[in-house]
Amino acid sequence: MYHVAVLRLLTAPATNDRSPRYMERALAAIHQSHRVGEPIVFRYAAIAGRVGLFLQCADAVDEVVTGPVAANYPNCTLAAVESLDQPPPEWRTWSASLELTPEVFPILRHAQFEDLLNGTFADPVSAILRAVKPEEGITCSVEIHVVPAGRRRRRTAQHALRILEREFFRHHHRLAEYYAEHATRRRGWLAAWILGVLARRSPHPVRTTLDTSTSRLHDREDDLQAASAKIGGHLFETHIILVANAPADAAGLAADRLLQLAGAFGAFTQSRLARFHLGKIRRGIPTALSGEGSLLSHEEIATLFHPPTATVAAERMQTMEFRELEPPPTFPSEKDPETLTLGRLLFRSDTRTIGMDAEARRRHLYVVGSTGAGKSTLLLNLIHQDMLGGRGLTVIDVHGDLAAAVIERVPKHRTNDAIIFDAAADHVVPFNPLACSDPARIDQVVSGVVSCFKKLNDSWGPRLENLLRSAIFATVEQHGSFLDMLQLLTDKAYRDSFVAKVSDEIVRSFWQNEFAAWSLQYRTEAVSSVTNKLVPFLTSRQLRAITTGPAKHSLDLRRVMDEQKILIVNLSRGRLGQDNSTLLGSLLLTAIEQAAMTRADMPEADRRDHFLYLDEFQSLTTPSTAIMLSESRKYRLCLTLSHQLTRQLDPDTYHAVIGNCGTLLSFRVGLEDAELLAPAMSKHLGQLAPSDLCNLPNYTAYVRLLVDGHPSRPFSMQTLPASQVLDPERTEILRRTSQQRHARPIAPVEKELAHASGR
Repeated sequence: MYHVAVLRLLTAPATNDRSPRYMERALAAIHQSHRVGEPIVFRYAAIAGRVGLFLQCADAVDEVVTGPVAANYPNCTLAAVESLDQPPPEWRTWSASLELTPEVFPILRHAQFEDLLNGTFADPVSAILRAVKPEEGITCSVEIHVVPAGRRRRRTAQHALRILEREFFRHHHRLAEYYAEHATRRRGWLAAWILGVLARRSPHPVRTTLDTSTSRLHDREDDLQAASAKIGGHLFETHIILVANAPADAAGLAADRLLQLAGAFGAFTQSRLARFHLGKIRRGIPTALSGEGSLLSHEEIATLFHPPTATVAAERMQTMEFRELEPPPTFPSEKDPETLTLGRLLFRSDTRTIGMDAEARRRHLYVVGSTGAGKSTLLLNLIHQDMLGGRGLTVIDVHGDLAAAVIERVPKHRTNDAIIFDAAADHVVPFNPLACSDPARIDQVVSGVVSCFKKLNDSWGPRLENLLRSAIFATVEQHGSFLDMLQLLTDKAYRDSFVAKVSDEIVRSFWQNEFAAWSLQYRTEAVSSVTNKLVPFLTSRQLRAITTGPAKHSLDLRRVMDEQKILIVNLSRGRLGQDNSTLLGSLLLTAIEQAAMTRADMPEADRRDHFLYLDEFQSLTTPSTAIMLSESRKYRLCLTLSHQLTRQLDPDTYHAVIGNCGTLLSFRVGLEDAELLAPAMSKHLGQLAPSDLCNLPNYTAYVRLLVDGHPSRPFSMQTLPASQVLDPERTEILRRTSQQRHARPIAPVEKELAHASGR
């Protein structure tokens, strides 16, 4: 037997709507290439316990064979595989061949299985798939070996058809049947030749049926017209081999299954046309194909072998749960030091890495996907590349796992750049959300902090919001902290002294006139609405130590950006509580946004990119998030936003994310999310279906990438394996270095606060 170098698994999506007509076109292209000398094998067999369709061919013509198939079935995959399922070594193999006779006549073609009235297609390969299904104690396969037929065989078949049209055979049907079976075969050729000589002496028919055009559906053709349509197509010499593997003592079972396989091919035949005949059942598989093989047209082979359509419901059939989508022709070059690697292409045999350049990153990256789908692996790889590249970045993690993994991967040469902000640790990095060194920015700081508190409670009336805003404004102006704000709300003597120093007349008037005029009951209720969010926050020793220090000692986020530091923020909900984690995270995000906007005082060319990674970012968003997304690019604050569900976002924030993030990347999501994301990620209607997004395996995603300033069509990709921990022993060294340079122990901070408050 010839040598076959390449074995490919042809997998179609369960929703495949491309009929065998597309396989017919692919076979026509293969035939016309004039490059296929060795047979191609189309095979039904089992792999990983499921029935699959396979293509085998010599390596030299792999592209000639797979190219047309891939072009006509763009949603199918043609993955190279090492081998099929192998039977146990003690099993035996039996095989038999199927021969088509008379080969000048066709089998039923795929158009004849269509019901145009109801718009349905009864896919005939269902019978083969059911027959090949692996069962306990036996496995089966079907091999269809094809090679383009030579000119001699075509001329012989055409000559036989012209003879069959003679009047002689119209009156001698039995002789016509014998002639049709043997005229193109070596076996019985002499008798067929004699019959041909006799027939040629009879007159031609008055009407030449072979010249009559037939319907594409073959519904108005007689037998000779059907034969003419076949011989006029692209012809292949075809050997069909049925194979059964079973235990040595199960020869009877193997024979029964081979008969069942042969019966499955009966669905393709009619008694008045060509029929398949089962040859002798033999032990083993033929090492060489004997004879010339049966003549089949490209239309017939496409009927026998094509990616199953959506109507096929065979058990244990190999199907694609999602589609591999074609990538854009070009990506940013990874040779550019500012280009980041997102992952690897997943499209047929294309496994190039995907680059995302600096300009695309400045337009932000949005990542969505279910738990365990691969988001954290992607983020970790991106962060690691940024750290290796010497870039500045901030990671805010409300769970803690990502932050811990990032700390383990900080390169040695970035040790002094790392700031570990662990809100539940014994050493804390001071961060006063009310710190403001520029009087012109007080309103901006106040609005940001108010938005963070309102996020925790939506039931803020106008008077209650005015109380909150006035308390924050007074505290910010006087360079205070949340502890000062709490005393302002709850201690009248402190309030009177504090308010007297406030320079803003409207704020001072609120406290001295409006607030003082409220009834005791209403004042108590209003103050309680604010303090019930503030007190739990301040009763945490760590959070109190973080947020109530002097403004001059607060974390300088502008410096973090300008000096390309690595800020790793761990806001573990499990250790801080959900409300505390949410409030502190929102305050940090607001402060980062405001620090970025202060870069307006420097030329845009001098602003260094700072990359902000927000995992589970929906818990940190405020009404100003939409503004941040639209304006942060000019200040070189580049966002990577990640979370699980689109419904975690309010409609305004969702639309701001979709509208402002240049690159959208989705792992597996639920149907509700998929119905929103599929059209949002598609450049043209229907490029991405909700079912595709629902069925993605882990570490596989669709991405709409910003390329040269324009969003690409969505395409499929896989994440790279998570970057390795560089040196596990360095984690403690890194934490200790960060503590010494940026953090303070809680106990001394507590003493300072007690002394400052007179306790």
